[in-house]
Amino acid sequence: MSTSDGNAVLVNALSSSVRSTLNGMETAPALIRRVLEEGSWRSFTTPRGEHVEHESFESFVTEAPTRGIGKTIDEIVRIISGEADVLRLLAEALDVRVKDLYSPGNSPDALDAVAHDAEKFGAHARAGNWIFGLMVARSVKPGNVRASANEPRTETDGPRKVTAAKFAMMAGTGVPRVMRFYKAWERAAQAGVVPGFESLTPGMPIDLPDPELWAEYFITYERNGDRREGIAQQAEITGSSYAEALKVAERPGALRTAILGDAKTAEAARVALVDRMQDDPELQLTMAKTLAQEPDLKKALASETRRAERVGYVRHAAEQGKVRTQAGQLIELSELSREKASEHLAVVIDPASDPDAVENAYEAVQAMIAEAVVADPEIQTREQRSKFHKALSSTVKSIESIDPDDLVAVADDDLRESISAAQKRINELAELVARSKSNRLRAV
Repeated sequence: MSTSDGNAVLVNALSSSVRSTLNGMETAPALIRRVLEEGSWRSFTTPRGEHVEHESFESFVTEAPTRGIGKTIDEIVRIISGEADVLRLLAEALDVRVKDLYSPGNSPDALDAVAHDAEKFGAHARAGNWIFGLMVARSVKPGNVRASANEPRTETDGPRKVTAAKFAMMAGTGVPRVMRFYKAWERAAQAGVVPGFESLTPGMPIDLPDPELWAEYFITYERNGDRREGIAQQAEITGSSYAEALKVAERPGALRTAILGDAKTAEAARVALVDRMQDDPELQLTMAKTLAQEPDLKKALASETRRAERVGYVRHAAEQGKVRTQAGQLIELSELSREKASEHLAVVIDPASDPDAVENAYEAVQAMIAEAVVADPEIQTREQRSKFHKALSSTVKSIESIDPDDLVAVADDDLRESISAAQKRINELAELVARSKSNRLRAV
């Protein structure tokens, strides 16, 4: 028997393989054979360093990763279907006969309808038609079929659907091709043209729509499936034509011409880009770089940013009635000041407002804040104290950032004079505040 570490390598490889939707179909049977032959499932160490032991192969299969592989026996049987020697090893590990491995919906006979559709699909997939979409729709359930495998079944439930990877392997084609047919059927079902997947079972015959409608939902070739699906989703959200949107997407040169030559198209493109940037960080970064690299755009952006900040400042004063002073104090404006701020806001909220009007409104609100500070001695005292605290804190941080060894190594007469002057000034201030405190104490 292999060591615990050796078992761990094999078990981890199997766990990864059975979770794969495509490569796992090729590698999993051989890995299952090795795990059964070597007994690796009985004792191994997880990637977290936890030692695991299993009394039965079934507990190893069904227990969640990384203590097991998180599958069902039915799923393992489907993976190794056709591998007679591996099926025999599995039956021995479970202490059952090979024929007892198959549940009613998982037996070779029950999968005949799926295999039949897969073979026909592989032979005629390139032609494209509703019949091929039906073959996929009634036989395929993309992704992990574990959940459905765990559901209670009866003798009349019929055969289960298989993953797109399994169907593609049976058909001798690729998963992307299978999924193009699957997605086309999905769009048609959402439009009410065909039944949904949940109402279809392998081998079920149904009446199909007019063949000419297929082109509305099926894309014969598209390099980026995510791109195609994104267009389909937006077409559904906006209620526009998917086919027409796809035509525009396939002609970027014509789209650029329309944007350059037509103001309404350009505005529609601008609105669409702004909407997309809210959920697309990469596009945000690209647009930011573009603006930063164009001097005229960069200048316009800076000007508009300043304008928006000024308008926001005036709006906050008018609507909230609370503003921050230069020292960071939050103070409340009088009713009269709020009314004046509202008058200024009414002028500047117009996007076409003159830049000077925005600047004047901003300065007027600042002037009102300064008046409010002067009018209240307590606020004024706190304002001055805060200003001094900030200045001294900044000075201390600057001094603390100086490395003494580096300073000594490069110090000249000018530096020594500057440091002496700073020390003298600090000493004078310290003596001043000390005398002030002493005088207050004597007065008390």
